[in-house]
Amino acid sequence: MSQEPTQRLIDDATRWWVLMNSGQASEAEHRAYQRWRSEDPRHEQLCRQLETRLGVFQVPIAQGIDGQLLQRALNAPGSRRKVLQRALLGAGVMLGAGALLSQHGWPMAELTADLRTGTGQRQSLTLPDGSQLRLNARSAANIDFDPQRRVVQLLEGEMLLSLARDPARPFFLQTAQVRVQASGSRLLLRERDGQGQATALDGPLDIAGHGGERLQLPGGHEVTYDAFHFGPVRPSRSSATAWVDGLLELRDTPLSEVVEALRPYRRGVLRLDPAIAGLRVSGLFRLDNPQQILDSLARTLPIRITRHTELWVTLSAA
Repeated sequence: MSQEPTQRLIDDATRWWVLMNSGQASEAEHRAYQRWRSEDPRHEQLCRQLETRLGVFQVPIAQGIDGQLLQRALNAPGSRRKVLQRALLGAGVMLGAGALLSQHGWPMAELTADLRTGTGQRQSLTLPDGSQLRLNARSAANIDFDPQRRVVQLLEGEMLLSLARDPARPFFLQTAQVRVQASGSRLLLRERDGQGQATALDGPLDIAGHGGERLQLPGGHEVTYDAFHFGPVRPSRSSATAWVDGLLELRDTPLSEVVEALRPYRRGVLRLDPAIAGLRVSGLFRLDNPQQILDSLARTLPIRITRHTELWVTLSAA
């Protein structure tokens, strides 16, 4: 599909999804929706993806915002994201739509990615060259292999790569912020909301920012980055790959990092008061039970957890 038809189908599927969840749809509209879903396999695929990945609209609905408001926001001309943000803020929800959307795997381009995982899902697979790829929860990637090179594009999220040897075809990883050429055999790459981290588990990584900055990252080291600069190079942490086994391993870790690790494993909004972001946490937890992790944090740290609904949780100072 070309970009224009794909975007149009995504827009149509989104409008249908919001209407069906607004409480305003008539029986005739429900029947029309089912007909639309069944008339093209692409319609059904997009609707299934929206049902599992767009809990974003459940948050404002749970806060009492009328479903018709969401429909008008999505149908308005211009930037839907900006319109939706204004509509939600105007209704009293104190978090922009951009942040809400990022909580659930937006932007829309990820819905048509070659590989994707939803909330709380991890996926392992073998690439065409024999390399092993593991995707963390709420991640998306595209694969582009040809006779000259191997490319994996990380659209959002986190992945662990174990590379198969192929001297004739270099291996590149691309994100919105950097381009990485791998010389070693294992690496981690994470990028969410414009903030990234690369870890060379063995062998160096050649990292180039789109602004022209370059960094040779030695094996056994990690570096954070954004659109403008690289952070300090540090020895990699042995706990960095714990998520592959469904674990969250913390060693004197800031609470802000803990919250970021939990976001892909729970639906809805998880807000953190900046006043407690620097609290340190140690322990070993099961990622698949984020509620249990939050309860444990509340018992061991001077924090309070407020649940406005199950989809809207705030961590603040006790």
